[in-house]
Order: sequence, then structure tokens, then C-alpha cells
Amino acid sequence: MENRVKDIFKNKTSLWLLGIAAILLIGILIVNQQMRVPTPRKPVTPAPEVKKYNEEPTITVFLHQNNTRETMPLEKYLEGVVAAEIGPKFPKEALKAQAIVARTMTMAKIVRGGVHDKHNTDTCDLPEHFQAYSKEKVTPEITKAVKETRGQVLLYKGKFVYALFHSYAGPRTASLEESFPELIDIAGAYTEVVDSPGARYAPERERRWQASIPKSELQAIFGSGADLNAIKITRKGPSGRAIDITAGDRSVKGYELRMRLGAERLRSTLISDITVKGDNVVFTGTGWGHGCGMAQWGAYEMAKEGKTAEQILNHYYPKTDLFKAWK
Repeated sequence: MENRVKDIFKNKTSLWLLGIAAILLIGILIVNQQMRVPTPRKPVTPAPEVKKYNEEPTITVFLHQNNTRETMPLEKYLEGVVAAEIGPKFPKEALKAQAIVARTMTMAKIVRGGVHDKHNTDTCDLPEHFQAYSKEKVTPEITKAVKETRGQVLLYKGKFVYALFHSYAGPRTASLEESFPELIDIAGAYTEVVDSPGARYAPERERRWQASIPKSELQAIFGSGADLNAIKITRKGPSGRAIDITAGDRSVKGYELRMRLGAERLRSTLISDITVKGDNVVFTGTGWGHGCGMAQWGAYEMAKEGKTAEQILNHYYPKTDLFKAWK
């Protein structure tokens, strides 16, 4: 009899323990499920500059090669931009991310006057003035990426984002102070330094490069009093890029030096070493481009890993909202 009582007590205790364990397990599952469900975003209220374009705009494009102006729907123009800026070999989601960024940047520049001061048009095909453009390089993959993102733009506080992009950032994107201090008032609130992938896929000449520059050329940039034998980086920004490069008592901004020497030679201001070799100064660095905003090779790697275009954009422009401006 005594043993039966003990068994019953043991069974009841086991049942209680199993019940408690089941309740705890259910609780954990519910919490995990809630954590997996993203918090719904607040509805985006577009500013007047965005509301104005509730239908696809028709824009004017200046073409430098033959000195002509063309009129075309904006989405058709974007196909040529994506073709020239990134090309068809990138994964689908990277192409879509580029299309959204290019669309956003186009609108951000158009509402600020486009290139009417230079060519009396909304846009042109020079990246120095606006964005690269080539309708000859458009492929079905590019057309599809633009079509699938039709009308989608990035907004910050309801306005078009000044969505900077570049080829390869290295390990981190740049701050505006490092590359475009003149844009801090325009894009400073949402252009952040973020970790950037892409090293697995970026070309070698972007991952590591050297530029040998004659001292005479640098003397003209730094000034006659510069001591080029003592040239060094004296201030870096948050991403590690050179802000101030000093030669004796003369100093030049890193982004200014890159502009003066040319982007093909000094491919970025993420400079790891400056060495004087005879009559030349050798710069060693990584990355290609100004480094701000979306890195195209970073988008490539993220897309290869299964990230969507929206996830790529959330990474590079974390404070912005994706919005469909027109159908």
C-alpha cells in the first residue's frame, strides 16, 4: 500500500514537471515567433516634392557624344543608367537595388534643378555631372530589374534621398566628411558608415591598388613650400579614409587630392600606405569610388547570400523608407 502511494505521488510529480516544461516550451516558441515577425513600419507620408510625381515623369537627357538632347520616360532612362553603372552580370536583387538607388538619385537631383545650368536638361550621361548612361548596353535582365521595381524610391522624412553609390568600399563605407562635406546639410542625416561586404567578388584592382605619382605633379597640388619627402596622412575619418594629407607645412584634403589626380589613379581615399620612392610618391590603398552609400560589390555579395533588394537598401541606407511613387 505504502509503495502504491509513493508511485502515485511520483507520477503526479512527473506530470506536474512535464506540464511546467510544456508551458515553458510553448512560451519560448511564442516569444521566438514574435521576434521573427518584423515590426510593421509606420505609413510613409510623402512630401510635396514626391507627391508631385504620382505618375511616371518624362525627362530630358543630354548626350555628350553627339551633343544632342533626347526626351524619354524616366523608367526607360533608368535602364540605360543601370546598364552603364553596374551591368547585367550582377545578381537579380543587386540589379533591383541599383535600379531603386538610381531612380531615387535621379529624382533627388531633378528636384534640385538637374543639369539645366549646364545643358538645359533634366539629366545627362556623364557621371561627373549626373549618372552614367548607355542604352546600347541594356539587356533583358536589366529591363526586368527596372520593371520589377517600377516607381520605387527611397525617402527620408518624406523626401527623395540623395542616394550616393559607388563600386567597392573596402570593409566600411565612407562618411560625408570624408568624401562630400558639401553634402552634409543635404544627406548627412541618413548617409552613415556601415560595414560593407564585397571582398569575395570585387576585382583585384579594386581590392588592392597602387598609384605612383611624380613628385612634380604633387608639388603643383600641395604648393611650392611642400616637403614631399615628409608626406603623410595626418587625419583620418570614421571609416579610416584620409581626410588630411600633409607634406611639410602644406596640407590637402584627401577627396580633393583624389579629384585632382583622377579617380582612375587614386581609386579611393582609403589609403593604407604612402611611400616616397625616388622622384615618385607611391600610394597604396583599397576600394574604388568615394565610398558613400551603397557599394555595388557589397550589393553583389549580399544578393549572392540570398538578401533581397530591400534588405540590401536597408543595410546601406538604414534610416530611409522604401516607397512606390508611381505605378
